[in-house]
Amino acid sequence: MAPRTVLSLCLSLAALASADAGAADCQERTYDLLRAAYPGATGETGDEGELLRTAGASARWINLGKVVCKVWPASPDKTLLAVPLQHEAATGLDVDTADLEVLVVDSARPRILQRYRENEALTSDAVQITALTLDTARYKLDERTTAFGLRIGYSGSSRANPYSSTVLNLYAADADGQLRPVLSKLEVEKERGEWDTNCAGEFESVRRTVAIDSKRDHGYAGLRVNSVTERRRNVAKGKDCADVPGKTEKRSARLAYDGRRYVVPEELRGL
Repeated sequence: MAPRTVLSLCLSLAALASADAGAADCQERTYDLLRAAYPGATGETGDEGELLRTAGASARWINLGKVVCKVWPASPDKTLLAVPLQHEAATGLDVDTADLEVLVVDSARPRILQRYRENEALTSDAVQITALTLDTARYKLDERTTAFGLRIGYSGSSRANPYSSTVLNLYAADADGQLRPVLSKLEVEKERGEWDTNCAGEFESVRRTVAIDSKRDHGYAGLRVNSVTERRRNVAKGKDCADVPGKTEKRSARLAYDGRRYVVPEELRGL
């Protein structure tokens, strides 16, 4: 193996090991970071594991297993957290409602640097929230501002009408250092269909990627959203079920920044 190839492989393995170590360290620190973010919170045991109950009259419950945490590669001295704040200790109710708080914290010690909270941002009913994932791709909006993302996954409960969706939110600090959303509910993945639960049916899959555009609006670069939509049918043929590919469509749209947020057209907006 060539020396350059060996060096490249070693660097890649080192980067992976560092990322794994950072993720493990982040999860180990989650409890201390939450106690710093929510002073006076008390521990409880719930149906799904350990909970923190926030202090005050409008108490919220934090399920430690649902908090996501990641060291920010663009600024390794900072760690990102997404915290669902449940309105009820129990889950699995007809409607589960939670606030969402996004935190930027010091990677070296339990100190909160920035935070943004959206009340009743997470609601599960017929469509359940299945995942929160921090997206740390390099969303460089201008020379001084890099945003980070949070992807929220949803899944429907109907077998005859399968449905899943993922939306992307982006957060960045403004000129005053306040964290705020600059993009909300851009649907980046969608799967849906209608079938007889045996074979025959029609299905649609949508995938979207987000890239930084060279043109700027109100100081921030635009976002180029490329969409690929694939359709297919299942058709019964005797005892077999045939998968019949349909038409694939590709589209591109540019999201402009209006001075406060990126404007998401209705056809690209998720739940």
